[in-house]
Amino acid sequence: MSNLSAALPASIASKETTSALATIGDAALDAAISSGALDGVPILGAATGIWRAHKEAGQQLFMRKVVRFLRETNQTADQDRIDFVDRLKADGKTEEFGEAILLILDRLDDTVKPGILGRLVAAHIRGDLDYDKMMRLTSIVSRCYAEDLELLRNFSNGVQREKTPIAESLFAAGLLSNGGMDGGNFSDPLSGGIIFNLNEYGDLLKRFGL
Repeated sequence: MSNLSAALPASIASKETTSALATIGDAALDAAISSGALDGVPILGAATGIWRAHKEAGQQLFMRKVVRFLRETNQTADQDRIDFVDRLKADGKTEEFGEAILLILDRLDDTVKPGILGRLVAAHIRGDLDYDKMMRLTSIVSRCYAEDLELLRNFSNGVQREKTPIAESLFAAGLLSNGGMDGGNFSDPLSGGIIFNLNEYGDLLKRFGL
């Protein structure tokens, strides 16, 4: 894991990532892995070597998740990405960051959340999100059901009616807060219940991850 952990930040800063991902679409990803077309990107080259050796379906899925993550981090300025990795090195957090993100990517159960993680890291690279909040949000996202996160896009504080079970899940994950109870009215059984409010982390995720 240590080689891969160091390779992920290197891939974020590498200009090779830009050219490689610009020409490889999802449909051609498997062929690119087999041919070595992605080997110039440090993390993809290292992971491709493992994939070629074992030919495991899980490794192929992992590669797809890494690509989706890097596509989002790559939507930032080249110099900003280089500065970000330089800060990681100066703080001694290069492998710590790489390992944390790779572990999260490895256990994600879909191919939507890697893009969300990439957008959160991109927000930090741009200076819109501090490091600790960015890392906390990546952990929160990993624990959520991807479809539940869609509720945050147009979220309004208050009783969530038929979407209350989803709101309860997001509350448990740390993205919503409990604003008390609404008694509702007898003519509309769904009008009452728990009042859910978007908290700081829910707002940051809505703004920078979705």
